[in-house]
Amino acid sequence: MNKWVPYVIAAALGLGVALLAFGPGMRSTPKPATEKAEKAEKKPDANRDFGDQGFALSRDADEARTPEEIVAEAKENPLPPPGTLRPQNKAELEHAARLARPFNQHFAHVSAFWGRAAQLVGKADPELAKECSAMTRYIRDQGNLNDDAIDIPGTIAKEQALVAKLRASGVGDSELTGVLDYIDASGKAVLDGQDPTTVPKPSSRK
Repeated sequence: MNKWVPYVIAAALGLGVALLAFGPGMRSTPKPATEKAEKAEKKPDANRDFGDQGFALSRDADEARTPEEIVAEAKENPLPPPGTLRPQNKAELEHAARLARPFNQHFAHVSAFWGRAAQLVGKADPELAKECSAMTRYIRDQGNLNDDAIDIPGTIAKEQALVAKLRASGVGDSELTGVLDYIDASGKAVLDGQDPTTVPKPSSRK
């Protein structure tokens, strides 16, 4: 065996050990001085004795409030209505009140039936169909008015007059008769102070 072979093997082993010891990822990265300083400056949480209500940790004045203080503040500042992130303003409150009126409930349900009436009579009498569409817009506009401006009896009287005109026209079929019966009954429920949403809706018939 050549004399230089053992020296070559020893050198190779030494190089391998050096790579394992000092190669990439083998040395731990020292933590920055700023991170050490932040840990040194961090103060422990301040404690406050809540007496009979137990013991709690607090870090600022807001978290140091007692349960009584939290409840009192909640009562002074109630949660906004569901679905809002703030209390409703005057205009929003008025709008919500309008939507809850029986007349507006009546419109919300009969508007689609006025549209169906326009479809049923459209081929035979386009002008009559236009009157049905115009009635939908008229009721909607009335529903946007405040209590002191809306003419509920007058609006429903216009509806009933158009219902009578459609009945007398001879246009349509049994489905149109059901639609007109429903519109008429819903309007009468409003005039009688009843809930128009309880009026049974007609089923479509071919």
